[in-house]
Amino acid sequence: MKRILVLASGRGSNFRALLEASRHGVLRAEIAALGVSKRDCGAVGAAEAANLPLLLEPSEADILAFAKAQKIHFVVLAGYMKILSKHFIDALRDDKGLSQIINIHPSLLPAFPGLDAYGQAFRAGVREAGVTIHLVEPEVDGGPILDQKSFRIDRMRTVEEVESRGLPVEHDLYSKTIDWFVNGEYQLQNRGSPEGKVYVARA
Repeated sequence: MKRILVLASGRGSNFRALLEASRHGVLRAEIAALGVSKRDCGAVGAAEAANLPLLLEPSEADILAFAKAQKIHFVVLAGYMKILSKHFIDALRDDKGLSQIINIHPSLLPAFPGLDAYGQAFRAGVREAGVTIHLVEPEVDGGPILDQKSFRIDRMRTVEEVESRGLPVEHDLYSKTIDWFVNGEYQLQNRGSPEGKVYVARA
């Protein structure tokens, strides 16, 4: 079974959802440890309750050393608010050069990259918001997309409503997408892109 290291910074809802998905077999992988960028991260309590190893405010070198020593196969970002260096990303690639770092972003990329994506979508007055699961590359929010799911927001009156609708979508889509990706159930495509971009599709 593949071993996953989760990195988090915020309230920890996606981390807790991943733990539950792993326990119930929705995510066929082991959540092996949690790393947090700040000690008061909401995910810490869930990791302690699950008796998971904790990396508190680790450097990139610390994370890489831990991943090597503990035979970590994939790194999953769950609201991790630090920009990862090219060196770190390049150190976590498979033999085909494919990133082994997975991220979730609360928009239908390439629309609304960066911070406060739900808020960006709400203020733009678009009909739909959504969630994107993608591989991490040095270009922020620019790696190959694994999956996306949209939901209507045009009748919502606050950003909080959008976030409330989006969180269950995040929790469901992230677990299921990580599951098929880490278990190799995908194929790589080029689609004739002039930029030579790689696309990852579920097999």
